[in-house]
Amino acid sequence: MSDEIATDRGQTSVGRYYAEHVRLSPDREPYEQLQGVLDAAEEKEWHLVGVSGGLPDGGVVLFWDTKRPSFGRTSRFRHSA
Repeated sequence: MSDEIATDRGQTSVGRYYAEHVRLSPDREPYEQLQGVLDAAEEKEWHLVGVSGGLPDGGVVLFWDTKRPSFGRTSRFRHSA
């Protein structure tokens, strides 16, 4: 989803944070449409950090952190043996 989405939208790459505009079709349930987007992001290990809705076109903006999580681990806390 990372560079594939960026390429599909005419961008060459994405930075750490990426805002994705999702237009919801009135022909399908919103949760079905959003679940597909969430599943695709999970495959790339992206993490949803924010959502903005209520756009005039009925869409939402999903804000992604595209960096792989470190779960708070840094080299400063390395244990010595």
